[in-house]
Amino acid sequence: MKNAPTLGTLSANPAHRSFFRERLQRLAGPRPLEDWLLEEANVRGHLGAVGPQVPDRAPTPQLSDADLIVALLMPHSEVDGRLFKLVVRMLQRAAIDPKVLWFHARRERADRVLYWLLNLVPDTERTPPLVALLTACAPPRGYSGVRFIYSSARLLRRPATKESVWRAARR
Repeated sequence: MKNAPTLGTLSANPAHRSFFRERLQRLAGPRPLEDWLLEEANVRGHLGAVGPQVPDRAPTPQLSDADLIVALLMPHSEVDGRLFKLVVRMLQRAAIDPKVLWFHARRERADRVLYWLLNLVPDTERTPPLVALLTACAPPRGYSGVRFIYSSARLLRRPATKESVWRAARR
């Protein structure tokens, strides 16, 4: 998937040299960074884009939830619609200081995708942490949206059904 589009190409925000991303890659070791980030989210109980199994280990203490969200939304990341729902779940549930998250997102150029995603969330799904983050952020400089069609209805929480559990187990 070397030719897969990145969030940077969709948001007109080119990837940059990031010491933060390099530090994360050192923490991930030889594994692909995106796989390790998903595993970290699953270990923390967010369970958005789940692989075949959730490892039984403690979360990495050097990584905060805010850093994890920023890493998933950086311009370097490959586009995957499942990540959007995972990030929204994290934003709805995790105890994150909105100003700190917005500062880190701006520093790592994840602010455009974060702003786009926050405005996609329907009013019925906006929890108090999400509303606080929406009030803490402003449109990023040069923001022109993200060129990715993603229905906000996919961000709604739906109760699990027998069919959805069966499909998840087959993957």
